[in-house]
Amino acid sequence: MKIAIDCRYLGKSGIGRVCEGILDVLDFTAHEYYLIGKPALLAKYPAKVVADLTDPYSPAGLRSFDKKLNKICDALFIPNFLVPFGVRLPIYTVMHDLIFLDRKETTRGLADRLIKKTLLKRCMKRSRAVSCISQFTYGRCRHYYGKLADKCFVNYNGIPKSVLEYARTHRPAEKEDCFVFVGNVKRHKGLKTLLSAFAAYGKGTLKIIGEKEGFLTGLDLDETAYRNVIFTGRLPDEEMLGEIARAKYLILPSLYEGFGLPPLEALVLGTQAIVSDIPVFREVYGGLPVKYFRSEEELSALLGSCPDSISCREEIAARYDFRKNFANILSHIQS
Repeated sequence: MKIAIDCRYLGKSGIGRVCEGILDVLDFTAHEYYLIGKPALLAKYPAKVVADLTDPYSPAGLRSFDKKLNKICDALFIPNFLVPFGVRLPIYTVMHDLIFLDRKETTRGLADRLIKKTLLKRCMKRSRAVSCISQFTYGRCRHYYGKLADKCFVNYNGIPKSVLEYARTHRPAEKEDCFVFVGNVKRHKGLKTLLSAFAAYGKGTLKIIGEKEGFLTGLDLDETAYRNVIFTGRLPDEEMLGEIARAKYLILPSLYEGFGLPPLEALVLGTQAIVSDIPVFREVYGGLPVKYFRSEEELSALLGSCPDSISCREEIAARYDFRKNFANILSHIQS
């Protein structure tokens, strides 16, 4: 088969790491692949590259689909819900979450909310099959889309190949009196709770790894909340993984997630994770050595606790595998 993949998400956090995770384990000899995106990022893959420098989240990105692919390819795989206009191929998509419907504060007003609602519904209608990254997301699709959700299936994310290789080629890191957060700056990530809990704990260093813009605004905290807090910005993978491996804990205090990959990566690297007690984390991390918190006070107390010894790399690698993930998607494309 000839399969096109929208790879314009490469280099971005979240969905970009999922896209990279799939490409890094893809068997390029089994099918003929056409990778859409930036040639510089796609050059290492043995596939045909369809140059597209647009941002998939922009209006231009929705209009940039190369219509020649309609005549060449048998299917289009998109690792998100944004379906470009002009596609005449069978479409297979990934639904990460329904946060724009579940939490209205994540949109920029009524117009933005209506646009995203329309694009989500369009994805559900146009897709032949929709890969949901957790049972939680699958349930939200059922809640909002009724019979359209019959085309949805649960398909967990995997651990990126780069994380597994780092863990296998580096000795266990010596732990520092440091905590890390990895992620974007959106409100639902729970950064206000994390900063307040860290200020109350009052020891060590907190490193926030991600884009700095937005961290210091809108949190309604006084300057003491940022004492001993380092905003690193985005880091190259090797550097980011080193920071996680050396940390006492990785913390993900999210109010809402569709999956939540950083704590799994931390466990693979031998660092315990502290996560908020929300249903999707109970689903994804069930049986794994993470610590849950329900309040700022509980989080502050956990920061002072002694981490457990972590040894579950092989279990996680077997449970969350991008080869299995894309094999499930391929089975729908081929059928």
